Amino acid sequence: MAKIVNFLYSMIIFLSLFLVATKSEPGGHRCSTDSFCPPNMCPPGMTPKCVRFRCKCVPIGWKNLSHVLA
Repeated sequence: MAKIVNFLYSMIIFLSLFLVATKSEPGGHRCSTDSFCPPNMCPPGMTPKCVRFRCKCVPIGWKNLSHVLA
């Protein structure tokens, strides 16, 4: 009986860690073009751009995106 309870606890911990790892998306939303980025994700003075298939907030008017790839 104790082995069954221990197994169930282990499965709950494993599944919760798996769900947390799959829900996190560092760097914003996934995108293929700038139009896929939500328009309200950035603060005033910044605009969403698709950089390396992720939406990033960049200052309005920037042409060179090499500074925001970090």
